[in-house]
Amino acid sequence: MQRRILVLSSLFWLAATTLAAAPTVAQPVTPRPATRPAPTSSAPAAAAPGPEGSPPVPGAAEPPAGAEPPAGAELPAGAEPPAGAEPPAGAELPAGSEPPAGAEPPAGAEPPAGAPAEPAVTPKRSTEIWSTSLSDSALGPPPAPAPDRDGALGGGSVPRGRRGAIGVETSSFTGGDSDVSGLAIALFARVPFAEHTFLDVRVPFGLAMDERTDAVLGNVMLGAHHVGRVGRTLWLTVGGAVGLATLSGQTHDHDSYEPVGASRAYWDLHEYFPSILPIHARLGAEAHVGPLIARAQIEPVLYIPLGRNDEYEVAIQHAAELQIGHGIGGGVRVQGMALVTFDNVDIRHAVARNLYVLALEPFLAMERKTAFVRTGLLLPFDEELGPPLDHTWGFHFTAGVRMD
Repeated sequence: MQRRILVLSSLFWLAATTLAAAPTVAQPVTPRPATRPAPTSSAPAAAAPGPEGSPPVPGAAEPPAGAEPPAGAELPAGAEPPAGAEPPAGAELPAGSEPPAGAEPPAGAEPPAGAPAEPAVTPKRSTEIWSTSLSDSALGPPPAPAPDRDGALGGGSVPRGRRGAIGVETSSFTGGDSDVSGLAIALFARVPFAEHTFLDVRVPFGLAMDERTDAVLGNVMLGAHHVGRVGRTLWLTVGGAVGLATLSGQTHDHDSYEPVGASRAYWDLHEYFPSILPIHARLGAEAHVGPLIARAQIEPVLYIPLGRNDEYEVAIQHAAELQIGHGIGGGVRVQGMALVTFDNVDIRHAVARNLYVLALEPFLAMERKTAFVRTGLLLPFDEELGPPLDHTWGFHFTAGVRMD
């Protein structure tokens, strides 16, 4: 009887064991990734995992510590990935679990709520990458340089000395053997009117100092001039002006205007000659050759008599100068006054019967984009005014600002 019970219990245990192992054997075994070394014959075979929720098969081998689960495999319920292992691509983490420290989120995954946003990466400019920069042939020829308004030629269209400006011009005269002296002050403006055309205004004042000091307002001049370019480095100036006859011989004595005209060696004598209506024509030229600037001018003036003056007079003033340097330079000017008809003058004046006055002026000049300064020492060689630095001499100064 005991032997039957033992045989029946052995058969029952064998049947139960067979039924329990049958589902496990039918489950297919998932192969390991190809990147891992294949197990050797000496290593124990890994047991296939059972269905979800089933207990591990007795005697089945467990994966080594630190090994990563196969791609696409799901972890059993309640199981946690080994420390340091990254979750497989596309695998979902169990609810409430956090990714291991140092693990990168899968591609396309959204950052968790509350995580700081990463700064956007600014792409490099193409100019910073040599491999993507354009070649000279692709870029084409460089653009033409803009005209240099502060260059030697003042922008290439009008020389700087002929551009629009507003300023003051002064000349002083001192007698060597007398107490007579004079000061001429002229306010002038060259206002741009059209392309290379300017309106001219000159308002002359004067001070004559002998035993007394007399102040005079000279003949105000209104006119215009045009600067035309001939060739690459040559400019011609054509213009004229008409006076307002504001200086009268009936209200001023000759001692009040004679020294003022002498302060400029009688250049622009019509501005300080009384009782006339002056008509002034201008013709000038300027050429640039490297650092050299050459200028020439010839200006005839007609003196139309007014009041008690019955004589028409004609004067032809002319000058030539050579300057070295454009922005800052120096040179010498030679000027002459041909008083063609002054052998017979109705108005009492020191220039009566003096038919020519010559003067030399060394000067320094500075031309800038917005301002200019020029100063010189006027040395007359006239028989009445000269010789230079012995009898008389004059100091010439001009300064102003540009208007264009």
